[in-house]
Amino acid sequence: DESRLTKGQLSKIENGKVSCPISTLTRIASALGIHVSSLFHFGDTEAKAVLVKKKDRKEIVGRGSKIGHSYESLAFGLSFEKDFEPYLMIIEEKKIDPAKNVFKHPGHEFLFMLDGKMTYRHGGNTYAMEPGDSLFFDGTVEHGPVSVRNTPVRFLSVISVPSLNLRRS
Repeated sequence: DESRLTKGQLSKIENGKVSCPISTLTRIASALGIHVSSLFHFGDTEAKAVLVKKKDRKEIVGRGSKIGHSYESLAFGLSFEKDFEPYLMIIEEKKIDPAKNVFKHPGHEFLFMLDGKMTYRHGGNTYAMEPGDSLFFDGTVEHGPVSVRNTPVRFLSVISVPSLNLRRS
């Protein structure tokens, strides 16, 4: 009930019959009172640090995957909970549809541009971003890329996980 998913939907996700967006995984983890990275944790390790080599990154299916975005988890397999999730985001499409690039989630998000250029929308404002630029914003306000140039566009996205902090209090 807390995840707002049916038993059938949860079963399909659990058995790998469907892929779901990061926001759905965040809702499931929050309902379970665990961190989203715990859903990808295998084995019992006591490590407080995990090195993720470039070749070992895990591609995550997100809502934007269907429209040409790719997500790579940069921190997984940890035996402890994180207060944020870091991702490498890649947009290879030369033209994107702003109407399909609308995202909204609990917490905050931080973007740091690595390659390419993009115009990013947050609420009613747009921001022209190029390598070295960063943008920090409230994730509960609709946001997403409006246009991209010099593709592929690569940027770091760090998303906070506030619901877990509330559960720990």
